Amino acid sequence: MADPMDDSDPLQARLLRWSEGHAAAMVVAAWAAATGSPMGWLSFCGLVSFSVLVYCGRRRWTPSGRFGPANGVTLLRLCGVLALPWLAPRSIVYWGLILFALDGADGWIARRTGLSSEFGESFDKESDAFFTLMLCVLLYRLPGGLGAWILVPGLLRYLFVLFVKFAKPGESPKEQRTAKAGWIFCLMTLTLLFSFAAYPGHLDAWRPLAIVMTLVLVYSFGETLRLMYRGPRRRPQG
Repeated sequence: MADPMDDSDPLQARLLRWSEGHAAAMVVAAWAAATGSPMGWLSFCGLVSFSVLVYCGRRRWTPSGRFGPANGVTLLRLCGVLALPWLAPRSIVYWGLILFALDGADGWIARRTGLSSEFGESFDKESDAFFTLMLCVLLYRLPGGLGAWILVPGLLRYLFVLFVKFAKPGESPKEQRTAKAGWIFCLMTLTLLFSFAAYPGHLDAWRPLAIVMTLVLVYSFGETLRLMYRGPRRRPQG
């Protein structure tokens, strides 16, 4: 069995193994937080798991080997997500909008500096998923907040990873991020943030949109699975 910290191990394989372990850890941590454990434990589990990810990618964070400014922005955004449990609902809105704005900055910086990498893509994607999970659990934990169904969008990424691990659909375990999926993530994040803005007096009016966006996100993951099962299109021989 390959050592996950072996420098000779392909980076993609390392990232995949980390993602699978991270998914299992986040499902357990989210369940604990949803059932009454301090929200700080979810932040702590995220901190430990992402620290392992950064260590796994050492010397291959970017094509040049250094960590790079784009990954630095992602790390800054992740630190902001880890701090969310200690903020009041109204503060989460403003803080979350700043984190949301930073989400587009890391990719732009990576492209401008020529430092795009597999690690950076994975770091960004998993930080996005953790942001969604944190917002969903916090909304569930609010007194008079949303029901347990709001945990679904937060857990979808992790359940998807675990399903792919055991079901092994298609020829490749790596899913592709599409522009449509990116837009759905953006709309889901804004819906969650504005749910905090509507709390407590107007949350019921915002609930239908949150339900609709949850269903749209489920559809997006289902579409990704369908494409993975179908496999890459082959050009006809002629």
